[in-house]
Amino acid sequence: MNISVLEAPICVGSPTKGSENAYDELVSSGLKSILGKDARLVPLSIQSYDKERASNQNGLNGLDQVMEIGRKIYKNVNAELKNGRFPIVIGGDHSCAMGSIAGASAHVEAEKLSVVYIDGHADINTDQSSLTGYIHGMPLAAAMGICSDKLTIGKKINLYGKNTFIIGARSIDPAEYGIIEDQGVTLYGIKEIKERGISAVITEVLTKITTPYIHVSFDVDFVDGNEFSSTGYVMPDGASFEDARLAVKAVLESGKVCSMDIVEYNPTVDTNGLDRSKLFNMFEDIRDEIKNHY
Repeated sequence: MNISVLEAPICVGSPTKGSENAYDELVSSGLKSILGKDARLVPLSIQSYDKERASNQNGLNGLDQVMEIGRKIYKNVNAELKNGRFPIVIGGDHSCAMGSIAGASAHVEAEKLSVVYIDGHADINTDQSSLTGYIHGMPLAAAMGICSDKLTIGKKINLYGKNTFIIGARSIDPAEYGIIEDQGVTLYGIKEIKERGISAVITEVLTKITTPYIHVSFDVDFVDGNEFSSTGYVMPDGASFEDARLAVKAVLESGKVCSMDIVEYNPTVDTNGLDRSKLFNMFEDIRDEIKNHY
């Protein structure tokens, strides 16, 4: 199966700038040569948005821009899947996951899709529970259809809570715990990962997944900020980058992954390119796993 790399040039779903440049930075630095000559690049054309003037509707920051880009990602992911390719969405902030999950769901049906969400945050606030109004903290809730219709891409429900696995979260709002319980989401916090080891956790996750398809969504702030600092949210007490690589590889080895996201890398603060090199190592893993298992 050949890989498609999809651009998600969005930062208005978050309070920081820079992640919208991740695709351009990775592509210009040689990503295609790592993924192979058959890899397909799918840029996304949008008008240039002024982040300071991003629209705020009913407390949702950047709503128009987030939804415009999300719907384009939805179409692009669905199109690549229909063409028998493996789409990797490069964010941008994590609001882009609304589009990628919806695109995967449109192709394989929500009932058949699980999401493995590897992130330092839970990202399961609704528009009503969010304390900030930034949509990058809402993609899972939006995909489950428990947010306002303003945050709907494709079908109202693109994901079921019972098929959702949050891995490594260490910044969780009080309201999110209630949403996680109400929706039947499985949460493995960072404390459990450090106590049990990432391999044991992912092995257990894979035994719990009953769907034939998986979407992987990886946020670089899963990693401890001292080891990966090129992101809008540099947080301590995270996992190692090696844990991130092991987690992604293990899920891919299941042979069930149909699509994935890599989000929140901010190249504008990666002054020496060390974090980009770490991501390139992960892309090498992804390339090899897809070659071996898909």
